[in-house]
Amino acid sequence: MITFLASPKPFKGFAKEIQYRAVRSWLAAGDDVEVILYGDSAGSDEAGSDLGVQVVKQIACAPSGIPYFGSIVAHAAEHGKHDLQVYINCDILLDGIVSALLGTSFPCFLLIGERIDLAEGVVLDMTRADWRNRLKELIHAGQATLHGPTGIDYFVFRRGFWAGLPPIIIGRGCYDNALLAHCFRERVPIIDATPRVLALHQYHDYKHVQGGLDTVFYGNESEQNAKAAGGRRSATMISDATYVLRPSGLEHQPCRGDRLRWLELKMRYEVDWPTTAMALRLFWRGLYAVGITRVPQLSLAEVMDDLETALCCNIDRR
Repeated sequence: MITFLASPKPFKGFAKEIQYRAVRSWLAAGDDVEVILYGDSAGSDEAGSDLGVQVVKQIACAPSGIPYFGSIVAHAAEHGKHDLQVYINCDILLDGIVSALLGTSFPCFLLIGERIDLAEGVVLDMTRADWRNRLKELIHAGQATLHGPTGIDYFVFRRGFWAGLPPIIIGRGCYDNALLAHCFRERVPIIDATPRVLALHQYHDYKHVQGGLDTVFYGNESEQNAKAAGGRRSATMISDATYVLRPSGLEHQPCRGDRLRWLELKMRYEVDWPTTAMALRLFWRGLYAVGITRVPQLSLAEVMDDLETALCCNIDRR
């Protein structure tokens, strides 16, 4: 069915709890699910035994010890059980991924989606029968909010998809932007599955990284990712997808209907005219400043309506 790939943080304290909950939510996706954890994080052997998942420690890493994305997907292409594979951050609870993939027939694609952020201290256990009601309570209380199109925490693709990818370091700033940039250069369909896949981000801090947030988002490894992404300005994001996967099916809607943004990305990545792309971006910013155009944003209410429709249909088919 599907193989999940992840590189966890050290399994210590609260990080252990949220990562165990995340992996268990992936395992619940179907009857034939494989999970592979990469890297030599503290407690990974115990986690593999407790959760019944595979642990691969010998993997090519950056000098900091963080695995390269390319080394993970190369290993999974050779050794993974399933053709459909998901790289996912190890703090993400997930639901609806299998039914979403039933609506995806492209031989080559990248499927991504927006996440919902759970507030600090919130615990949601998807193994409980009442977890959906619990999520509704959290949303009503303002403890679950839509992150927006800039945070990308899962990437679904077919085995062997990432040939020619430059060195990209997972878990560091701009790694998600660099993956999308690669897809635009290769003219690979990018699918926004926000209306079909529920992704919940469990709150965590960055104490496990020396230097904290500054290292994660602005350190040397982040700069390396930014170069692969084509720079930090006008970075690619979920709203730049070429298709949207709704409960009713797949719709061709590049950049959520923002034609100028679509043209900018085409000039930047497909045609390789960065100067023209920048000029278009400046023009877009001018229109934005006077209120003629806006960044296409989704609301939590409309996302939850779509998800409820999709997930209820998924339950009915089981």
